[in-house]
Amino acid sequence: MHKNEDFCIKNITKIEGHANLDLKVRGGKVDSCEFRVTESHRFFEDMVKGRHFSQVPLIVSRICGLCSSSHLTTATEAIEDALQIQPTEQAMFLREASLFGEFIKSHALHLYMLVLPDYLGKESVLQFEGNQLELVKDALAIKKAGTDILTALGGRPHHTVNHRPGYVTRAPNREKVENVLNGLRSVRDLAAQTVLIFDKYSKKQTFERKTNFVALKGDDYPLMNGRSIHCSDGTVLGKNELSKHIKEFVVPYSTAKNTEFNGKDYVVGALARIALNSKQLHPKAKEIMDSCETKLPNHCPFSTNLAQAIELVHCVETAIDHLDGYEPHKAEWPDIQGKDGNGIGVTEAPRGLLYHTYDLNADGFVTDSNMVIPTQQNIRSIELDLNDLVPTILSMPKPKAELEMEKLIRSYDPCISCSVHFLKVNWL
Repeated sequence: MHKNEDFCIKNITKIEGHANLDLKVRGGKVDSCEFRVTESHRFFEDMVKGRHFSQVPLIVSRICGLCSSSHLTTATEAIEDALQIQPTEQAMFLREASLFGEFIKSHALHLYMLVLPDYLGKESVLQFEGNQLELVKDALAIKKAGTDILTALGGRPHHTVNHRPGYVTRAPNREKVENVLNGLRSVRDLAAQTVLIFDKYSKKQTFERKTNFVALKGDDYPLMNGRSIHCSDGTVLGKNELSKHIKEFVVPYSTAKNTEFNGKDYVVGALARIALNSKQLHPKAKEIMDSCETKLPNHCPFSTNLAQAIELVHCVETAIDHLDGYEPHKAEWPDIQGKDGNGIGVTEAPRGLLYHTYDLNADGFVTDSNMVIPTQQNIRSIELDLNDLVPTILSMPKPKAELEMEKLIRSYDPCISCSVHFLKVNWL
């Protein structure tokens, strides 16, 4: 390739819709890199204005098909914060277990269906053959174990409905819980196998770009109820302080806002969570992580795939421990009244830190809202990673360089996985 190239990547369909990448190389260096989200605004923040607090979590769970429980949980936490109510112990227990299910489902689909074809030299899993077809079966088995958690605890496999501010509408009986446990136990070895697969490919990636990691931190590996939010630059803050450190800003070439933390780019997601919480991993996940040739934490964005695989083991094992001694009891339906207040919810979604805030009036109707999603927070780092990666791959044949760019973007697991073959490059 020449040292002067224009990349025009059209229709990246994994950022809650469509996106393009325009990248200009001059003299062997990136002159400009613009990750253009072209999807029309979806207006969920305006959509919930004027809605009663009881409706909000179910509405915003529709933001994402794979992360619906994360949005549901985050909104629910924010509403509870605004109303100053303490959810029932059973509600909190089932809410956390549902997040394990969502992480298992989401990570399995991303790793096997979207990432693995790149490393096996295939366009998609539809081209898998022979022993490779067993990997598809493994992925679907792991995914089913996660989906079964959501179905049993949330009322249905997608956009669950049992979790409400303050309580849960229905608790699963012990028979349903046992069925879920049987499914989880059956995929333990497959989850461990996933780590070995992605360690093999991660150790071949040498590209790194140092940045800050931001994630919840707690006594356990926190998907929700973290004690605080930590940044690898040393910042430690409560959720009420987060808005002072995260700055959202508009870029002229994209319909998605970008973000900065303490005025700098940062990364959220599995790699950030492990960097800040590796000691809190389930012992089996920690053991298999320590045995990997690829050492985590590191600053290689491609290692996010390995970090997700390790989280897969963590979530399977922790969900088994979590549900093993669960004894359901009749769900309580408290009478919760609206009141004036502001509430903040912060959880970890599969793709990273998720933030919702709502203002309520005296009758419990939303007057203002704000949501900061993981993909939005990672866009700036995707651009900066490409800025540093591209000069190192200009000597490659165009298809190979194109694939490396594709693999980097895909490693961030941006939003819902709607297409395997999502990058088309027009070299000008």
